[in-house]
Amino acid sequence: MGAPAPRPENPFMAQGLLPGTALRIEVSNHEGSESYATRIEDVDAEKVAVLVPMRGLNPRPLPSGTLVRSVYIYRQKRWRFVTEVIGHSPDGTIEYLRLPPFIDCHERRRNYRLQVAIKPDRIYRLLVQDGETAEQELDGTIVDLSESGCCIASKAFALAGERIGLEATLPEAGPIAVRARVITVREPEPGYRMRRLHCEFLEMSRAQRDLIARYLMRRQLEMRRRGQL
Repeated sequence: MGAPAPRPENPFMAQGLLPGTALRIEVSNHEGSESYATRIEDVDAEKVAVLVPMRGLNPRPLPSGTLVRSVYIYRQKRWRFVTEVIGHSPDGTIEYLRLPPFIDCHERRRNYRLQVAIKPDRIYRLLVQDGETAEQELDGTIVDLSESGCCIASKAFALAGERIGLEATLPEAGPIAVRARVITVREPEPGYRMRRLHCEFLEMSRAQRDLIARYLMRRQLEMRRRGQL
């Protein structure tokens, strides 16, 4: 008999994604969101095995494909990741989560931003004239994206505090239609023509935030397979 195959490694050991770690997971529903407690049982190169989530004293198994936001504490820091349910053990006591492409330390930044190159269907400036809201079309490209905001490369002049509307289709995810506030404007570097408008999303629905989270997760998984993460 040959030697047994080596056990797939856990790529997130240094970030504390380890058996025995308590997880708090958040799941969206039609009323907003629900929070559950669970515990990591095992981690390999493909998945995270957790106990079926509990709410109070009641188990709450989640359907495959459910998007979950997970938070845990390691070395007095808060870590978090977004992933999805991919299956259950035959006896129903274990739930399998897809191994996340990225784990973010909450102390480093508010949300992980991913570099992208998405041409929006529409960008427009929101103007208030005589008590009525008017729209002024802008041109630009989304060059980074997170659940909380984005950066738009544009030739248009803009000021911090302005409000804009954004409609875009995220590949293999779906359409978003959000409003945002310009937080900062970075003028073009010498030899370049594009400004960078750093924007924060306003009053985003849970469904829209989940759509962005799912798109980011899938893009990161693709990048990890290509060795870009």
